[in-house]
Amino acid sequence: MSPNLVPPLRRSTRVRVRIPVIITGVLPDGTAFTEETYVLSVSRFGAKLKTGYSLQPGMEIRLRSKARPEDALFHVVWAGQEGTFRTGEVGVQYVKVSNFLGVAFPE
Repeated sequence: MSPNLVPPLRRSTRVRVRIPVIITGVLPDGTAFTEETYVLSVSRFGAKLKTGYSLQPGMEIRLRSKARPEDALFHVVWAGQEGTFRTGEVGVQYVKVSNFLGVAFPE
């Protein structure tokens, strides 16, 4: 990286976790899916999770915690490239910010 280029600052701290969740949504071909998986890390604004589906940025998915009765709507903002160490990982952002995953962040 050039010394003149500064990477953007994150809006929130990321916390590594392993939270079991169920994700549901509709794939680009119109097929509905449901998957039991887990969240790898969380921030105040979203999360990184593992999935066996090929989710695409812009997709809307719903996460439901296996430990709590709540669910929340998210947008996929990035997807790990096939064949890399990020294969099967996706970054999601809350549609409406909440503490759905139960991790407290300092103000």
